[in-house]
Amino acid sequence: MQLSRTHSARFGVYTRSKPRVLVRAAAAADSKRAAAEAAVDKFVTSNSVVAFGNGELVNQAIAYLGSCLMNKKLENVVAVPVSSAAAHEAAYHGVPLTTLEDAEQVSLLVDQADQYDEAANAALKGIRAEPQQPELPRLRQALKSVKKVLLLAESQDIVPRLCASLPVFIDGSTWEEPAEALDDLFLGDAEIWRRPASGVANPRGGENPYMSPDGCNIVDVRFYEGMKLFGEDAQYDQIAQEIQQIEGVVVHGLLLGVADAVVVADPKQGVRVLEPKAAAAPSSS
Repeated sequence: MQLSRTHSARFGVYTRSKPRVLVRAAAAADSKRAAAEAAVDKFVTSNSVVAFGNGELVNQAIAYLGSCLMNKKLENVVAVPVSSAAAHEAAYHGVPLTTLEDAEQVSLLVDQADQYDEAANAALKGIRAEPQQPELPRLRQALKSVKKVLLLAESQDIVPRLCASLPVFIDGSTWEEPAEALDDLFLGDAEIWRRPASGVANPRGGENPYMSPDGCNIVDVRFYEGMKLFGEDAQYDQIAQEIQQIEGVVVHGLLLGVADAVVVADPKQGVRVLEPKAAAAPSSS
């Protein structure tokens, strides 16, 4: 018996939209895998030490690196995990591990940008709490000692102006005063919310505020209309400098001028490699 479209849709056998959704999902998955593999093929060499941050694309790059090592396509590559997720993925896929302290030289850092502004070579990192909280202090430490930085990004995260919330790590013993200073700095441009470990967020972190393993709170600068300062689209480095001057701030998620290349996963155009000019001075904090 051949079901009609009406009856098929009614009983969940046939829908117009489902095939299109599946095709889009498959294309997105293929583009992510292709971007991760292209990043390893183009930028990772044998006899090197590579640091890895976190993100879905980073996890896929680690998995592919593991297969390259197993198949002898690459040899003697050691990973420095800059996140607990990277440590787990590397161990699972058989990639040898070392630490930032024990590595003599880290030739490459691979991380995923949550948002990226190509014109300014600026990225946001750590805006998401799931599947794990960001580990920005470890990332900042790694950035000081690596020779080259490769960012991975999805096409929808390449933006003309950074506009997501900006995470700021604040010393756990004094979080309220720095948070108030941030609130004064971005008055009228953003709200300041303390990040919860779980559950619903609010300005004070809800019933279960998050505390990082190294004793920091995370507060999110939740901009109303993109990243502004004093009501204007200020330069990113000016925003970073104002934040860094607040006592109690440890690090933030605005990365300036650090990317030597960006590999973009694009379901429509395929893998793209951006090689930005140094449009902004590297941020030191």
